[in-house]
Amino acid sequence: MGFFEEFDPAQALSLAEISRNSTRADVGRVLSKSGLKSIEDFAVLISPAADFYLEDMAQRSSLITERNFGKTIRMFVPLYVSNVCVNNCRYCGFAKRNNIERKTLTLEEVRAEVDATYKMGFRSILLVAGESPKLVNLGYMDECIKIAAKRFPSISVEIAPSPVSVYKSFVKNGCEGLTVFQETFDSEVYKYMHPSGPKSNFKWRLGTPERALEAGMRVAGLGALFGLNDWRYEIISCAIHAKYLYRNFYRARIGISLPRMRPAASGFQPNPEFVPTDRELVKIICALRIVFEHLAITVSTREPRYLRDGLVGLGVTQMSAASSTRPGGYAEHETAEGQFDIDDDRSVEEFANMIVSKGYEPVWKDFDLGFIEQQS
Repeated sequence: MGFFEEFDPAQALSLAEISRNSTRADVGRVLSKSGLKSIEDFAVLISPAADFYLEDMAQRSSLITERNFGKTIRMFVPLYVSNVCVNNCRYCGFAKRNNIERKTLTLEEVRAEVDATYKMGFRSILLVAGESPKLVNLGYMDECIKIAAKRFPSISVEIAPSPVSVYKSFVKNGCEGLTVFQETFDSEVYKYMHPSGPKSNFKWRLGTPERALEAGMRVAGLGALFGLNDWRYEIISCAIHAKYLYRNFYRARIGISLPRMRPAASGFQPNPEFVPTDRELVKIICALRIVFEHLAITVSTREPRYLRDGLVGLGVTQMSAASSTRPGGYAEHETAEGQFDIDDDRSVEEFANMIVSKGYEPVWKDFDLGFIEQQS
């Protein structure tokens, strides 16, 4: 039985209601518990009442993070290879209906982008593309992975959800991880937000992380897009999903990204009530760390620099820097439209220096395929 069959939206709704109505006493009870915390505990820790304990939660989150990850921030770079997309998601700048300049990088252009990001210092790369089945079915992404593997020891993809056979091919060519945002765990909201295209298949997308892990990937990144639906329901659902993956793929590294919506060519305006405030985002991070000690937590350049600076040492383990959401954004200096606007536009050097100034170390490489080959 997969996650789609196990996931109970009514449970997530109930936990969101518990979160809204929790008291200070409830939060204190959770924080005084020893041992493992439950998803209900997580719901309590993101409640309004938890604001009273936020400083305590932040200190705990920092200590847990340092114990499990050291005083480090893992650096990665997203590389967009195509903004061609067959979907019509209401919120996305890549949506098929949008009149934007489209581009799919040639393999030579991919090589140039890979070289450019490598020279920037990165050793962990996320290959991103709009959802165009042709890119996957014709072997294009396999070739992109092969090119990246000549430079990068750690390669992940964020592309159209695919079958296990495709992911096995990716793994064979050097890919170790996959990131996929469910966008929303509410099937009705999902249906409205994805009116046409293969992405409209809620069940298929929900099962993507487990297909990738079944194929041999060692990393799975999850996320909901804050701005489409009640954020408490979404992050609670995401936590339920993470717990399911931990239970069924105990050797995998599971991660959660926390993207808040940014301006995009779609012109879509999120409901402000669906987007967590800075304080609420900090509370989410601390609660995730307290409940999931080994969880990778990512905050990207979507967020402003003052917030990203403040999150160093608080619970976040992975950050991007100097990112471009446009195909050709590194070697060719942004020759096509991007998926969304970034906020923190500092150079790699500026961002790395900030991390060091806080007593932390930017980690450029923490994995090599040789580790697995030696074990086998």
